[in-house]
Amino acid sequence: MTRLRLAWLAGAAVLALFPLWRFFARPLREQLRLPLTPVDRVDGARARQWQFLEESRAHVPPKSSFTVLAEDPDVEMALYMMSYGVLLDTLPLPTRYYGNPTAYSGREAKYVLAFGLPEAPEPADRLRLVARVAGGAVYERKSPR
Repeated sequence: MTRLRLAWLAGAAVLALFPLWRFFARPLREQLRLPLTPVDRVDGARARQWQFLEESRAHVPPKSSFTVLAEDPDVEMALYMMSYGVLLDTLPLPTRYYGNPTAYSGREAKYVLAFGLPEAPEPADRLRLVARVAGGAVYERKSPR
């Protein structure tokens, strides 16, 4: 009976240590580093997107509207959703929602946050570059004349 209990305890100990393998596989310095964004340890691409929004925040005034544009509709949607957590006290307007154009459209937004786009998303006579940030740029739409 004692041997059976010891076998069960040994098996339980091995099963309890198994999940720690991933923990010990990374250097201790990396494990103790404070994350820069809430998604650092989840997805590196999302962390870069969050950082883009963080840096863009300084260039979008409170109470103003903005839209987010990206080449990839999934990235654009992720940025739009994350913007609710980063750009507080502003009004996000989606240009596309899960890849589909929206009726109330981000074309009405005062600011455009362009992520990963090689050039301005609209003609220069409609947009004024406010700032270049890591991963993209912030533009302000000029008022129609």
